[in-house]
Amino acid sequence: MPELKKSRKDANYADARRVTQVGTLGDTVLTCGKLLIGLATGSAALVAEGFHSGADLLFDLVVLVGMKIARKKPDESHPYGHGKFEGLISLLLAVILLLVAVGVVVDAAHRMEAGNLHAPGPMAFWAALCSILTKEALFHYTVRVGKRLKSTIIMANAWHHRADSISSFAALLGIGGALLGYPVLDPVAAIAVAFFVSKVALEIGRDAIRELTDASDAVDQEIRQHITQLIREIPEVISAHFVTPRRLGPDIIVDVHVVVPLFLSASEGHQVAEKVRQNLLQQVDSITEVVVHVDTEEDLEWSLPILSGRDELLAWILQEMPRQHPIVGVVRLQPNYTRYGIHLDLVLKANESYSFAEIHADARQLCEQLLKADNNILEIRTSLASAEQKQAFSVKPVDKEEPDSP
Repeated sequence: MPELKKSRKDANYADARRVTQVGTLGDTVLTCGKLLIGLATGSAALVAEGFHSGADLLFDLVVLVGMKIARKKPDESHPYGHGKFEGLISLLLAVILLLVAVGVVVDAAHRMEAGNLHAPGPMAFWAALCSILTKEALFHYTVRVGKRLKSTIIMANAWHHRADSISSFAALLGIGGALLGYPVLDPVAAIAVAFFVSKVALEIGRDAIRELTDASDAVDQEIRQHITQLIREIPEVISAHFVTPRRLGPDIIVDVHVVVPLFLSASEGHQVAEKVRQNLLQQVDSITEVVVHVDTEEDLEWSLPILSGRDELLAWILQEMPRQHPIVGVVRLQPNYTRYGIHLDLVLKANESYSFAEIHADARQLCEQLLKADNNILEIRTSLASAEQKQAFSVKPVDKEEPDSP
């Protein structure tokens, strides 16, 4: 199953890289074309559009570099992998985009203040129209791949194509208005384009900060609900809390506390934790690691007191065990801790030369002595190790009944 998941992730990475490379090629052509035609025709709106496409080109490169870095295996310096580098690069890109938007607004304001406005050449109009058609095609292609791969960064790139398409439409209106005799509309359209650039920058920066600060909403609500549902499908899990998925670039790491029945052994609790871990890793492609903490019903809402440990309990038992009696040793000791005290399971070794009645009476006497010796023991359940003597009984004093929960 791990190999199958690895091959699937490799195929997804290849698809994501391909769609991003197509977008990179398109944005390269549009950036160069808009800037050259915009400068040649004197269209401030088209020059602003060129910077916007250049920002999309930068984001395409960020996606490619970020995906490559994020795929690097964890090492000693980065035990959780390198996914955070994607967020750092995205945050840097957001700052660059904001500076570009401010520069476009300043340039447009200077043009309007100077007053010597003139209509751009008709080539600017056709360049803006070509940009709209190209960006819409890239949007539909990218969003289709992003939905199939369930990749947030590919979906973000798709919406950057759509934002560029919308801003190109604003530029088209401004250039068209200028050609119809209202040249002031060209720098006005440039300011509108700057608005779209700054909006994209703020969205990129917001998502990057969410990821870098391990914000819960950095992981989609749909994925968080799916994670909780998969955890609750495990039969031994009573409930789950502190379910905290964290995003590291394209990957997700999940921390979760699961509540299991009180009398499960440590090995059973580990089995439950491993079931939860494997279920999430197999069912959600973007999850790369799961850390499971096992709680019992008792410590769901209460802080358990620190009671006598296994070694201390065993020492007390051996001290209380009479010499030359039917009970000669302890084969296994299992304390189960509650907020009221200890439920103790014992497997005793008996001298088989004695009758069962003598062994039973000696075991009961030993349990009563232990209950008196340690007030933290609520109940003792015993069984005999010998196959011929396989019978169990429990001893619980009346004055140590568990109180009702408040």
